[in-house]
Amino acid sequence: MKFQIKKNPFLAALILCLIPIIFLVPIGSFIEGEGQIMSIVIFILISPIIIVLVWALFHSYHEFSDTEFISIFGFIKIKIPFQEIKKVGFSLNPMSSPAWTFKRVKIDYKKFEFALLSLPKDEKLFLRELKKRCPQAEIKDRYGNLFS
Repeated sequence: MKFQIKKNPFLAALILCLIPIIFLVPIGSFIEGEGQIMSIVIFILISPIIIVLVWALFHSYHEFSDTEFISIFGFIKIKIPFQEIKKVGFSLNPMSSPAWTFKRVKIDYKKFEFALLSLPKDEKLFLRELKKRCPQAEIKDRYGNLFS
């Protein structure tokens, strides 16, 4: 079962606005006739970053397989077996991991490991399915109440 993630419209617009800018800077320098080498270097350095961010913007989701939870964020893939999930809640720490939302799902697993992930679009269905697959886990909704 796949769950699309929520995307902060500001972050998505920012990434999409960067695409034409990385092409306009080198073109502008060639038209003006100055700073061509520096423009090419900047283009070469920034292009891979933009490509990765655009790929992540369109290729990010959560998925449940038969035995594990899978979170995809562009090229990053996190797999957590259901039996290892101990606790699920929410976090507001925007600096903690790559995600398209400022509020994130926090999944504690194993003994001391955790993953901070983007919110799924349908939070209630996501939590309900997770509760079915992880009856041993303590699952809280976005308000801190135990999810039942």
